Formats: sequence, structure tokens, C-alpha cells
Amino acid sequence: MAKIQSGCEAGTNARSNDPGFVAADFRFTFYSKKVDQGSGLYRTQRTPVLFWVLPVLLLASVSATAQLVHGDDRTLVHGYVTNLNGDPVALATVELRDLRGGKVGACLTDRAGSFAIPIQAEPGEYVLLAAKQTQFSDERITLDQPYVEVKIALPADSTWVAAEGREDYAVSVQQLRALEKVRMLLKLASQQFAKLNFAGAEKDVERALQIDGSCAAAFSMRAFLRIAARNLHGAIEDAKRATLLDPYDANAYLAQATAYNSLTQFQDAEEASRQALRLRPDLWQGQLELAKALLGQRRFVMAWRELDELSKDFPDVHLVRANVLVHLDRSSEATEEFGRFLREAPDDPRNQQIRRIMSQLSHASQMH
Repeated sequence: MAKIQSGCEAGTNARSNDPGFVAADFRFTFYSKKVDQGSGLYRTQRTPVLFWVLPVLLLASVSATAQLVHGDDRTLVHGYVTNLNGDPVALATVELRDLRGGKVGACLTDRAGSFAIPIQAEPGEYVLLAAKQTQFSDERITLDQPYVEVKIALPADSTWVAAEGREDYAVSVQQLRALEKVRMLLKLASQQFAKLNFAGAEKDVERALQIDGSCAAAFSMRAFLRIAARNLHGAIEDAKRATLLDPYDANAYLAQATAYNSLTQFQDAEEASRQALRLRPDLWQGQLELAKALLGQRRFVMAWRELDELSKDFPDVHLVRANVLVHLDRSSEATEEFGRFLREAPDDPRNQQIRRIMSQLSHASQMH
């Protein structure tokens, strides 16, 4: 198999100590044609990745069920999903996927936290996923016998605690006028931000903070501006200050996730993304940052699961999907996603490099 440089700004290839793998230095940035908070600011630094050389597994997809299906060529994957204390987790989603990200079977746990997935599949390694809301775990398992029992524990919920209520307080007419002015300034800043006029947006945000130095939304906005300026540590500082002022500010957690991913602090990015999604399950940028964090941790199947559920036609999404598909040894699909990125972002300066990557992928697939 030919060595392929992956990413939009690929560097020189590096060697891996694992036989059968081809390692490459990897770096990619993101393009956004419609800039809003959390869009068009994604930029990931150098990330080592592995190209997995795997045989194509011919799998028969079956419906999810919790009943034992008899048959000489069937395998039953069963077990329990618990929390870290060992308590059963009911109605958790359990999925079995092959190492290329394809779903082989799925079901829900019952009240006792038990599950059973009868499948017809080739022997080998698979990934078992368990998820409940924004909490999930994955475990590599081997199918080499008719009955495979697995116990998988979901991580604990985040320790963040949002205030359940706030004391009523009197607001003077002067305070109301000040708050209205702050809102107008932040609206203007958002408009400037959408036009990529970061200097103008920052000026409006600073004026808002001069009026109200405890405005969480202003600190969140400034965090994204600092990300655009590559001041990533400053962005994290602002985003954390915003969450202290307003624990319900999903954009502040999104800014943290974006900055942490850019700093290759992928576990921190994963947790911040989960926080954002807890507050706003519809925040697609949070789901994208979560996928990037999982990609950075080389949890490729989990990253693909997040992207597989993200139905968003956006350049950033296509670019991340393409990179994950490359790692899953799905070159043809990766090429399609790169092509979608080119169509969505025809003027992006990295397009020539992306075309070279697509050519390399095409050449590699012909050698198989």
C-alpha cells in the first residue's frame, strides 16, 4: 500500500513502531462559508494519526433484538451496562460496530441494564458502544465464540452544577438601559463577526464589557474572537469566566472545546463538548467538536458515530468526515467527502493540497 499524506496541511511522514501500520503527521484546518459563533473558527494543530490496513469484513446486518436467536453461524453479544458505581443503566443504547465504523447490530438495555445482540458476523475484532444521552463508553471486543459477554460502564456525569434558581432582585431603570445597550453592542459585534471583521467585533465587545463587566455573553463572544486571533489560552480563560458567570452558557463550553481541540488537549475538548451538548442538544457545532476530540484520541469508530448522526451540509463537517473515513480505511467515501468540501469551499487556499490527497487516495485504492 502506498504511503499517503493525510490532512489539509500534511507534513512529512513519521514511522510507527507497530508493524502493519503507516503513520503520517497530520494537520488540518477548517473553512466556513457562513461564520457564526462556533463556526469557521475550528483549527486543529498537528495530530499523529494511523492508517489502518484492514481486510474488508463482509457483515450481515441484523435487526436489534433482546431475544436469543438460534443458529450455528450466529453469535450472541450480551451483557450489562452500568454506571461507575455498578448500578444498572436502563434504556442505554448499545451498538456493535466493525473496525470500519459500520453498524452490525444495536439494541436498548432493559430495566436491569442488560442487553443482547444476536448477529451473524465474521470472527474478529469489533467495537461495542454504550451511550445514554451525552455519556458513552466504547470497548474493543473479539468475536471468536458463539456467546460473548461484556460488562461496560458509562462514565460519571460531569461535576458541573448549575444554579437551580436565582434570587429575585430589583432592577433600576438605569440598569435596564445599560443592559439594553449591552445587548445592542453584542448584536453589532455578532454582525461584524459574521462579516469576518474581527477588529470591529472586538471593539463592540470591549464597549459592552465596560458597561457590564459581568456579562457572560460578552466573555463568550470575546473567547471566539481570541480563537480567531489564535490566542487560544486567552480564549479558554474568557470561556471559563463566562461559565462562572452563567453556568447555562452553552457557547462558552463550545468555545472551550474549540480551543482545547486546537491545543490538542482532546480529553478536555471532549468534556467541554459534552457540557455544551447537555445544555443544547441541538448544537451541531458541539457535536462536531466532540467528533474532533474523539478523532484526536484515535477513537475513530466513536468519532464516526457522532458524524454519522450529524446531518449537516457544511464545509467543516465534510472535512472532518473525510479525515475520519481515511482512518477507517474507507478511501472512496473519504474522497467523496473531500469533493463535497471542494464544492462548498471553491476558493479555499488548501484546495490544491486536498486534490493531491484525493489523487493519492485514488491511487492507493487501485493498488488493493
